[in-house]
Amino acid sequence: MSRQDFFDRLADRWDELHPAEPQLAAIRRGLELVGPLDGCAVADVGCGTGVLLYEVLPRLGDGRVVAIDSSAGMVARARAKFPDARIRWSATDLFAAGVEEGSLDLVLCYDTFPHFEHRARVLAEWSRWLVPGGRAIVWHNLGREQLAEIHRRAGEVVSDDLLPAPSELSRLFVEAGFETLHASESPDSYTVAARKLA
Repeated sequence: MSRQDFFDRLADRWDELHPAEPQLAAIRRGLELVGPLDGCAVADVGCGTGVLLYEVLPRLGDGRVVAIDSSAGMVARARAKFPDARIRWSATDLFAAGVEEGSLDLVLCYDTFPHFEHRARVLAEWSRWLVPGGRAIVWHNLGREQLAEIHRRAGEVVSDDLLPAPSELSRLFVEAGFETLHASESPDSYTVAARKLA
């Protein structure tokens, strides 16, 4: 089974298994790190059923979001919940999402990064999307050990989907043309934020 199939099968139950309310404090923490969103062009990478959009859309003003997830089932659930003209939905691999070079101000990646292979390529693609000075953030409402245990219990498809140490992710960001703004972890959180250099 592919990851896409794995998440498609979970899509109808995802909001029940992962309700938004307990995650909102962690989501707000990440958004505060990247600053105001008013008027920004934003990518929600690995958007799932749209948990970030509860907090992003009220802050966006006349900005726009491209919401990307390889699971068509997840995107269908999110689209039904958020019929907002500022969102462009993309049920595809991020490399096929059709994001134009230098078209975005911000890349948000919440609770998704462990599922990406070829992480250096992922960050290089984000760099291509972003304007100089654009920001990117990877964050979770769990620490690495908790997340690893959840993925081990979830089954073979995601059992090896682990977060790198913040220092390792910072190194990958730097190699992709970013400077690290923040890197931290605790037993119940993980955050790495970066800014694209000119």
